[in-house]
Amino acid sequence: MNNLNSINLVSYSNTTRAKMDYSNYLSILYDYEKKEVGSEEKSILFKVINGVDLSAQIGSYLKLRDKDQIGDTSAMSRLLGLKLVSEKKGLILRGMRKYQLTSAGLFYVLSETTTYPPSLLKKYGNDPILLALLYEYFEVDTIASSTGRFYSLITQYLRQCCRITKLMNYLKFELELNARLLAFRIMTMYSDSNILSLSPKSESGDSDVAYYELESNMKEILTKDKKFIEHLHKINADFKNGFKEFTHSD
Repeated sequence: MNNLNSINLVSYSNTTRAKMDYSNYLSILYDYEKKEVGSEEKSILFKVINGVDLSAQIGSYLKLRDKDQIGDTSAMSRLLGLKLVSEKKGLILRGMRKYQLTSAGLFYVLSETTTYPPSLLKKYGNDPILLALLYEYFEVDTIASSTGRFYSLITQYLRQCCRITKLMNYLKFELELNARLLAFRIMTMYSDSNILSLSPKSESGDSDVAYYELESNMKEILTKDKKFIEHLHKINADFKNGFKEFTHSD
C-alpha cells in the first residue's frame, strides 16, 4: 500500500470513528431493564405502533363524552407507568388522548417484537435510538421504501443491536459488583489479624516484622484515600438497605 492510500485509509478511519457517537443513545438506555408486559398491554402497544387512533374506536365523536376511552384503562396506565408510551395532546378535538412511544418503548418494540411496519421507523426517525443505530447509515426514505428482503435484514440488525445493548447493561452490573468484591477483599485482607496471619514466618516461627509493617503502611494509605473511603460508604449503605429488606428490621 502506497503512502497516499495509507493516508486516505487513516483519514477514512478517523472520520468514521468521529461519526459513530453512541453517547446519547447509551445515556438514554443506561439503566434500561426488561419490561414485563402483559397481553392486554401488548394489544394496546401494537395499536400505538401501527398508528391506530385509539379514540376512534370508541364511536362517533359525538359519543366521546359518554364512553370510556382506551386511555383510561388500567392497561394503558401500566404502559404509562412503565414509560413505554407517553401522552400527547389531541389535534382534532379538545380532550382527545393521543399516545406515542417513548425511547424506552421504541427500544422495547425493536428488541421484543419481530413484526412492525417500516412506517414505525419513519415515524420515529428523530428518536435518538434510531438516529444512532439506523439513520447514521441510511436515509429515512430508503428505509421507508424497503422491500421485504431488505427490511428483514434491517429488523434483524436492530434486534442484534438491542441484544448487545442489554449485554452492556449486564456488563455495567458485573463491573460494579466486581468493584464491590474488591473492596470486600481489601477490607478482609487488611484487617489487623489477617495482616499478621498472612505475613511470612521467620525461621523462629514468628511473623516477619518488616512484611507486617509494610502491609500495615499500605492499610494506612488506604484509610487516607478519600475515593476508596467514599466507595466503602456507598457499599455500607447498600448493605444496610439490603439487610433491612431481608430481615424486615428498622
